[in-house]
Amino acid sequence: SWWAQEREDIIMEYEKGHRAGLPEDKGPKPFRSYNNNVDHLGIVHETELPPLTAREAQQIRREISRKSKWVDMLGDWEKYKSSRKLIDRAYKGMPMNIRGPMWSVLLNIEEMKLKNPGRYQIMKEKGKRSSEHIQRIDRDISGTLRKHIFFKDRYGTKQRELLHILLAYEEYNQEVGYCRDLSHIAALFLLYLPEEDAFWALVQLLASERHSLQGFHSPNGGTVQGLQDQQEHEVATSQPKTMGNQDKKDLRGQRSPLGCLIRLLIDGISLGLTLRLWDVYLVEGEQALMPITRIAFKVQQKRLTKTSSCGLWERFCHRFVDTWARDDDAVLKRLRASMKKVTRKQGDLRPP
Repeated sequence: SWWAQEREDIIMEYEKGHRAGLPEDKGPKPFRSYNNNVDHLGIVHETELPPLTAREAQQIRREISRKSKWVDMLGDWEKYKSSRKLIDRAYKGMPMNIRGPMWSVLLNIEEMKLKNPGRYQIMKEKGKRSSEHIQRIDRDISGTLRKHIFFKDRYGTKQRELLHILLAYEEYNQEVGYCRDLSHIAALFLLYLPEEDAFWALVQLLASERHSLQGFHSPNGGTVQGLQDQQEHEVATSQPKTMGNQDKKDLRGQRSPLGCLIRLLIDGISLGLTLRLWDVYLVEGEQALMPITRIAFKVQQKRLTKTSSCGLWERFCHRFVDTWARDDDAVLKRLRASMKKVTRKQGDLRPP
């Protein structure tokens, strides 16, 4: 049929596509060592980068000094996996070359692979034969993390791996299927994990009780309703005049608020801050989602004005970019303080 041929043509583009300029299993080596216009996170700049500033050099030295502590935690994971020390260190910053192994243990990836030998390959091949969303997936991949050296080349290695993951997941979890948010999430995982590991990371992220992301993508998910209600509450209490002029459908539109937040984090602010927030979310779990959104609104409180035709949520997104991108450490300190309040409130609750 015409549709089957279209699907085959798209897959063929990826299979014959030129390889991205880096080896597949390059690992978390500092990207700046590959090219003078690629920063340490892998973002490609139009011009050659200037020498490191004193502050940047200090941050690199600090990250190197922290590496041994993270290696020790990985070596004695049963002791540290639920510890306050792990949480405290996550807010201070996870070293880049530890991120992959740490994400792996946080999401129990090795356990999933042992329980499901060969299943990823089966899901991938089924997805290639039967995907109903391959055109959307292809279109979204073309715009995902394109400033990163891994995803810069069309039909390159990492784009091909991303296609495989999304096709496999569409087949694996038919309730969720595919939505645009998944392309960005899987791409983040591919920065630090091999292809199959990134697939199981995505599976765990949406399936585990700790992270509960499926509620944001499932049509009947209650989690997204809670986040929407929280957003409306924050706007109503901090900006009553603005809320008075705001049609609620702007916050309850067709877009998932989490989807907007994820795309905003990845596309709108520095990748470094995105990764640090993602680290915290993987460590803290679902409870971190509300504070991240709440903090963002509080940061914007003085800058939010009467809504324009684009709607409050869109205006918030634009303002969010300007403010959150200023100082990563300051953002994480705000988030840490907010999470401590959440923990205290939970501790005050008494069982019935």
